[in-house]
Amino acid sequence: MTVNHLRSYALGIAAALVSLPMYASMQAQPQNLNLVSANAELTQALNSKSTHQGQSITAKLTSSVKTEGQTELPKGTVLMGKVAQVKNSTANGNQSKISIVFNEARLSNGREVPIKATLLAAYPPALIGVAESTSSYMIVQPHHIPNDQKVQQDPGTLNHVMMKSAVQSNVSGIFLSKKHDINLHRGTRLQLAIAPETSSVSTASGS
Repeated sequence: MTVNHLRSYALGIAAALVSLPMYASMQAQPQNLNLVSANAELTQALNSKSTHQGQSITAKLTSSVKTEGQTELPKGTVLMGKVAQVKNSTANGNQSKISIVFNEARLSNGREVPIKATLLAAYPPALIGVAESTSSYMIVQPHHIPNDQKVQQDPGTLNHVMMKSAVQSNVSGIFLSKKHDINLHRGTRLQLAIAPETSSVSTASGS
């Protein structure tokens, strides 16, 4: 009995040791990306009450950018993606959540370019008829964004909504709100870090 028990124990350890390299190979390694900053606007509203997981989303670049390899994304390029996760606020005080990912850019000629995009900041839509100088409160982002960049934007900028992101996450950004539903209006302004997509990234959701 003792011998059999020790034999089973030894076999279990051996199996665990064999599986370690396999487990390690399954863990995505951090990407080394050449990220550049860009500005865009949501082309539709997102509300935690009506938005659903897997829903397609788009944003339009309001500035031109040139990514690594001289891939140019002109102003007006459409960023395409989806809603990765949605949670509604409830009467018992649970926070609402919308996580989004942009993974393609569609040029005016119809060409689609895979991209890695991370939110750096989010602001309410610009007011029609108000001078452009009123958007001076937006943070000026550096042209090149580091690979270890993480962002936590406090709720004040988007009313009661917080925004979190990390370059090494597999989502572009996460919007969170305590005791309130999230309502991102059409035209919500986004500042992003963009690079051509080269490989998979960490599966961390940043929650």
